[in-house]
Amino acid sequence: MKSNHKTLFYLFAVILSFVFSCKKNNSSDENRLKKEYTLEDVSQRLNLKSKKHYFSQLKRPMRIILKGDYLVIGEHNRIDPSNPPVHIIDTKNWEYVGEKGVIGFGPGEITDAYMLDVGNEKDSFWVYSATEKRFSEFFLNDTIKLSENQIKQEGSFYMAISMVWSSDSTVMCRMANDPNRFVEFNINGDRINEYGDWTNVSVPGKLTNYMMCDLHLSRLNSNNNKGLFVAAGVKRDRLEILDKRNEEIIVVNGPVNRLPSFHFTKGVNGASTALIMDRDEPYKYRDVFVGDKFIYALYCGRTNKEINSTGINSTEVFVFDLKGNVICELNLDRSLQNLVVDEVNKKLYGLTTDKDPGIAEFDFPFNKITPVTGS
Repeated sequence: MKSNHKTLFYLFAVILSFVFSCKKNNSSDENRLKKEYTLEDVSQRLNLKSKKHYFSQLKRPMRIILKGDYLVIGEHNRIDPSNPPVHIIDTKNWEYVGEKGVIGFGPGEITDAYMLDVGNEKDSFWVYSATEKRFSEFFLNDTIKLSENQIKQEGSFYMAISMVWSSDSTVMCRMANDPNRFVEFNINGDRINEYGDWTNVSVPGKLTNYMMCDLHLSRLNSNNNKGLFVAAGVKRDRLEILDKRNEEIIVVNGPVNRLPSFHFTKGVNGASTALIMDRDEPYKYRDVFVGDKFIYALYCGRTNKEINSTGINSTEVFVFDLKGNVICELNLDRSLQNLVVDEVNKKLYGLTTDKDPGIAEFDFPFNKITPVTGS
């Protein structure tokens, strides 16, 4: 009997030792996978010139993806509801192909085009509507404006505020209030995987999960062929690169390398205390695209006042390898608010921020980019 007790005690001790060693290794992984860069670290700078394509159908274009030869454009949620929220442009001949979506809360309708995703099928794409919490599929090769396939957020899935497909039946999400940095759900709304947590992210003060999610509000993009999901911070100059295959998150801080200034506003009527950015705090990343070769992060560095007074939003793109090492800076001759890259045809596209917004087309000089070696 005593021998059995000793055996059980020994096994319990071994299990505890294993658990604590795993926690220690996870903590060291956070430090091992953290990178920083400044403008001085960027050894290559390239100037890109663009051609603008104007379409009268575009009113306040805000989102863009590339699906084959087609650009899919999502409108701002404050357009006239009689206008289509989504447009399709053929880049081969720069012709307007058609419109998608009907604004509303009814079956097949969408309230807004907050996010676009290329999806998993050859001829379809997805639109995420933040207001109604719905993910809707549309097809490129038909004239049907309503979506015939929609996924409604329910339960804990409701707290997801951005999402991209991670397989043919799962989506990777960033959350509004959650202890984890990336959360994966299946299409039934079941939480199936979690990656990273906020306890390993060092910030001054005692911030709740809600505040941490708000401080790290991000633009989310993915490359399923590479198993990569990248969140680019809007308020903080920080990239989080999740490699789903090995479940590691590489953190890249820069180019400013400091926490933004913020204050707290106490919520009323039971609302949570909010984290408010100071007025003179510039926006950081405006968009991100994950290619097969590089990661492209569109950087702003301007305050809301500066953007409103000049109309200039973002004119710099920082290019990273897939491990988060900064390679070069692209200086654009035109202000953009988001971007997408065609690595095959060596093109960079973005939506302009001028009075009559359109699509900027840049020739991308891949042959001039020298990858980082030995990292």
